[in-house]
Amino acid sequence: MRSTTLSILTTACLVTVTNSFGDIPKKPTFTEHVAPILYENCVNCHRAGDIAPMSLITYQEVRPWAKSIKKAVETGKMPPWHADEGIGHFANERRLSADDRDTIIRWVDKGAKLGKPEDLPTAPTFHDAGWRLGEPDLIVEFDEVSLDGGGPDQFYDLVAPTNLKEDKWLRAVEVQPSNRRVSHHVIIWQGGEDTRGWIGAWAAGMEPMQFPENTGRMLKAGTDIVADMHYHPMDTPQTDQTKIALYFAEDEAVEKELVNLWVQNPTFKIPAGNPNYAARASYTFLQDSYIHSMLPHLHYRGKDFDYTARFPDGRKEKLLSVSDYDFNWQTGYELEEPLFVPKGTRIDCIAHWDNSANNPDNPDPTRDVIFGNESYDEMMIGFIDYTVKDGMRPAPMSEIVEAYAQNLVKQHPGDIYHTNLVDEDDGDIQYVVSYLPKSSSNGQIHIDMNGTFLAADFDDLVWTDSKFKLTLSVVGQTFIFQGEVDAEGKVSGRLQEVDNAQNGGAIVGSRVE
Repeated sequence: MRSTTLSILTTACLVTVTNSFGDIPKKPTFTEHVAPILYENCVNCHRAGDIAPMSLITYQEVRPWAKSIKKAVETGKMPPWHADEGIGHFANERRLSADDRDTIIRWVDKGAKLGKPEDLPTAPTFHDAGWRLGEPDLIVEFDEVSLDGGGPDQFYDLVAPTNLKEDKWLRAVEVQPSNRRVSHHVIIWQGGEDTRGWIGAWAAGMEPMQFPENTGRMLKAGTDIVADMHYHPMDTPQTDQTKIALYFAEDEAVEKELVNLWVQNPTFKIPAGNPNYAARASYTFLQDSYIHSMLPHLHYRGKDFDYTARFPDGRKEKLLSVSDYDFNWQTGYELEEPLFVPKGTRIDCIAHWDNSANNPDNPDPTRDVIFGNESYDEMMIGFIDYTVKDGMRPAPMSEIVEAYAQNLVKQHPGDIYHTNLVDEDDGDIQYVVSYLPKSSSNGQIHIDMNGTFLAADFDDLVWTDSKFKLTLSVVGQTFIFQGEVDAEGKVSGRLQEVDNAQNGGAIVGSRVE
């Protein structure tokens, strides 16, 4: 699957930590003590028609599950929150307070009594039939999906037009599957494969996505919306028809573009049977910026994921540690306060996978695994939502690429080239900077992937007079990269996928002086 940031992705049951009881009651009852905790923290998912396996609204529904509930809160399995305690402060934390946890445990230990009916608070109401933020500015509806009963998870890419005549700033997005019993999560894009077209996402139990005050995401005129759907089939056939509500902001209300950054490593290869394979990825901020949220993304073999900031003054700070990663809970971690990261701050991400037979979620421990779009492949992406301190949006990518190239020139004078890839159908440019030495067969290709540069090595570079040719492996695919440099330093050529004669692109650029 193509997955995943969100601007603000909050999965499972949305929780606000409460400490309303002070000392733990000696004989807790459902009506007075436990129901308020469940209503506040659990029933957004644990209710009829939603994704959780049981409803927890009435005493009659809760009582048969009392021992299971105790075990879930004792172990921290519920509410689902995977960030390690003591690292970072998050506005959307789904962790029960110690008082609430101990109240539930004592209630079960004391016999799970009902209590006085008059003590029962009013059960929360849900607005599944309407939009929680009011009337949308635009509703986009996708085709209905039919799911057979049983079988593995299903993934679909659904496309629907917006028919927008002009660019619009988005201030909020709400996703509404018609069948939440089978809908696991939805990733929302614009413009197909372009990662810069990321809009946001939905997952079970989340609230509508409202972007931070005075920020927004640009929805381009004429764009299509792509919904990357993840379904959990039930025992019986089901259908779902998902729609999304888009809320526009006035141009003058948006002071900053909320940028979605991918700190990723798509070059790893996890050996079959390896129980603790590690990979790293980094990004250095080129402007003073503010981090608003982080979302680690791996697939079924993922074990853990850390973010660490290394500041220009030498300080190091761990921003997020998820030591018990679970693919079923795609959680975005929203900082209580945006974190200022001055220019030159490097974000280091490290992840581990368990590709052994000891991992019960491993689809196939007998094969090596590389980066791929299907969930049975793997990914390593550290999503970050950020805004820049000065200006509305980051510097244009052309400026960033030039600065990046000039830095490489200092290391390898005379051997650095702009070798941008041009889509021959629509003219879109993917920025590429190449180190093509004349004195060695070893070099590097640096490819812009959503604002970060992926460096791919090669060792078979051959020059024949002014012509060059090499083999390049990127994201599990092998390409022939070849071209010519004329007397003025202009570069032309082609990139051709080895296994697909029709898949390629033109190379256009020049030597970097």
